[in-house]
Amino acid sequence: MERKPTKAAEGSFDLREYCAADFDRLWEIDQLCFPPGIAYTQMELSGFLTARNAITLVAQLQRNRQGGATVPRSNDDHTQAIVGYVVAHAIRRKYGRILTLDIHPHARRLGLATALMSTCEARLRSLGCGEVYLETAVDNAAAVSLYRKLGYRILRTLPGYYSSHSLDAFQMGKQL
Repeated sequence: MERKPTKAAEGSFDLREYCAADFDRLWEIDQLCFPPGIAYTQMELSGFLTARNAITLVAQLQRNRQGGATVPRSNDDHTQAIVGYVVAHAIRRKYGRILTLDIHPHARRLGLATALMSTCEARLRSLGCGEVYLETAVDNAAAVSLYRKLGYRILRTLPGYYSSHSLDAFQMGKQL
């Protein structure tokens, strides 16, 4: 997949495929997005990213000479410019499952989540998936709102889905 430049409300970013050098930054963002017990362990995240059927797209800020975000110049700059990602699996080329959508707290409300989800859904569709599913905590109003805006609907409540927090989840889905 080539880099896909996208304009956000406050700058530009590229969407690109995950590479192994991104792992530490993706795990760091996951830890910022979710509390302990809900955030993935390094082993869990690694397993999701390296699964044979994984689709992992990374959002990376572009930088410009006017002092805004810039194109990274080194590997460290490269990973620090990553501000979000989505991980999905295509299941038997029939349906997709979004495993996580993580946007760094300082980069929210720039259109990154919508761009990542739209691109990921297009990839799932190209693999023959006709529907996509995800789970989100019932108390994550921002996520539920985003997913509804993207056409997802609540299919059912999954009691105790986040057992470490005694927290239910909504299973949401949509036709591709």
